[in-house]
Amino acid sequence: MIRSFSVIVPVLNKEKEIIRSLESVEASIQLFQQQYDDADSITPEVLVINEGSTDRTVERVTEFIQDKPHYKLIHHFKSLGIGPARNTGAKMSHGDILFFCDGDDLYYPEHIYLCFRILNHDPYHATSSTPTSFQLETKTGAFTIELPPQPVGIVRTGVSIADPLHPFWKGAIENTIAQNLCIRRDCHEFLEGFPEAPVYKQIGCEDVSYDLWIAKFFKVFKVPIETVEYIRYPGNNLDRQLKKFQTPPQQYQDDTPPEQRELHTIRHRLEQDKLGYLLDKFKRIEKSPEFFSALNWQQLAADYLTQQQYAEVIYLCEQGIALEPQTKDTVKNLLAAAYNNLGSALKTQNNLEQAINYFKQALAINSTFSNKDLAKVHYNLATTLKDQQDPQQALLSLEKALELDPSIAEEIADFAKTKYQIQVLAKGYQFTQDWFSINLPVWEKYLTPLANMPELRVLEIGSWEGRSTCWLIDHILTHPTARLTCIDTFEGGVENKAAYDDQFLKTIEQRFDFNIAQTGAPEKVRKAVGQSQLVLRSLIPDFYHLVYVDGSHIASDVLEDTLLAWGLVKVGGMIVFDDYGFSFPSGIGENPPRVAIDAFMQVFSRKIKLIHQGYQVILEKTSA
Repeated sequence: MIRSFSVIVPVLNKEKEIIRSLESVEASIQLFQQQYDDADSITPEVLVINEGSTDRTVERVTEFIQDKPHYKLIHHFKSLGIGPARNTGAKMSHGDILFFCDGDDLYYPEHIYLCFRILNHDPYHATSSTPTSFQLETKTGAFTIELPPQPVGIVRTGVSIADPLHPFWKGAIENTIAQNLCIRRDCHEFLEGFPEAPVYKQIGCEDVSYDLWIAKFFKVFKVPIETVEYIRYPGNNLDRQLKKFQTPPQQYQDDTPPEQRELHTIRHRLEQDKLGYLLDKFKRIEKSPEFFSALNWQQLAADYLTQQQYAEVIYLCEQGIALEPQTKDTVKNLLAAAYNNLGSALKTQNNLEQAINYFKQALAINSTFSNKDLAKVHYNLATTLKDQQDPQQALLSLEKALELDPSIAEEIADFAKTKYQIQVLAKGYQFTQDWFSINLPVWEKYLTPLANMPELRVLEIGSWEGRSTCWLIDHILTHPTARLTCIDTFEGGVENKAAYDDQFLKTIEQRFDFNIAQTGAPEKVRKAVGQSQLVLRSLIPDFYHLVYVDGSHIASDVLEDTLLAWGLVKVGGMIVFDDYGFSFPSGIGENPPRVAIDAFMQVFSRKIKLIHQGYQVILEKTSA
């Protein structure tokens, strides 16, 4: 509850105007005390800040306040500018809310009462009997004032100006001057007051900068009723810019001198520097519920999102929704984006558990993201679950991502890879390096038509520990009569013994035999141990529907294997070349597999049909 208010009145050499201004403030206080139900418990005060006046201003103020104990006269011994004067008054005041009135302008009687009623309204603790509006009597008539549905930090009212102004400029004045402003003390103190840099003493604009910071951090409630009067005097800010304020903005020709433009450039830089400082300060300070209730937290959250300060976005949105549940639909996209982006950041830090939690929250908030954006969140969750060794859940998320956006190539590739990893875990295969799953989308696309084909015959040249062999058995050679011949020397041990426990199978042949047994159909495999160039000469010609050639060898070996395998493939059968995109490390002076595959395709171009060319090449034999 607000129990006090202060009116800050800076003045410099206004002996003819100051008493009229103070009388208007006093009349406004008196109307407040007459109309506010609990006025006796509210403490008012007025602080007049003398800016080193050299006329009779001090004498006149002293005389006016001598019988008014709620007034204080404070002196600056020289003029520091209106910003420092207001700040001095705010620091020496005690009010829970602050009003400002320059020493030559006027309050209307209803001004303080109106602003106080609005700022003291607490919708968070309202009951069925709490009023949601009140009647305001003014000299221009009676108005119904609807109270804000949520607490606010600042109230602005309309401003009466005798001179006719263009509506655009009048609105700009009402949004920037301090005279029609009422602000909670904690909001003012967070901003650290009006700017005091010397440049403002030269060009003014303290109010413009102050309003920029206000609008960034706090909720402002505007009442269009004119409750203050901004008076034009010869030489004051309104008088100097009257021509501008009466000209439509699109027709206004800026004639600011170059030296003034430079000063305004400095001001803009100071404004932005202070804004950056305040944004950083905001992250560090403790925020009471009362202070948070005044925050323009939705705008702040949007700003922090652009700055990639995702934790701040989440804090603001979660706190804001807790206080104002009706805003959930308004900010759910903002919050979902912050959850997703913070999850991605945590994933890069290998904090997988928290990353998964944030991805799930991004999906649970029921945002109105496009299908493409939602697919990305599912994809992020899937890849993180996979990294956490939870491929089954990862697969479910990838399926959802593909359902939402089938066009994302990396998701499609990852879907096949994750599905494959799940099968590997389920079967209990013991594989080491995985150079195989990258080709799964290609194999699924072009080899699937062979699946469950009776009497299917497949030849594999280079089987290593059986990755491709097991996949073919599980997915292609599913008919009981299908058979697979594997040619390999099956020599060599585990590549990195330190990476595996003592029970790990130590030789390639042991691992191959173990993995083939895990398929549950070892009878489909004929293992031909030896050099491929020798074994191939012993096989039956025109016998195989599919030949797979491991290409991770020098070009001459690949070419010899291919030529020997050519006669073994049926017309209409396929040849799959692996490692077409493989290159030997520097220092190895041999030709890579691509040289052999290109040579074969050129020589046999009239007898083959190219089906696919990428890291692997798939051909169809069209004639003998």
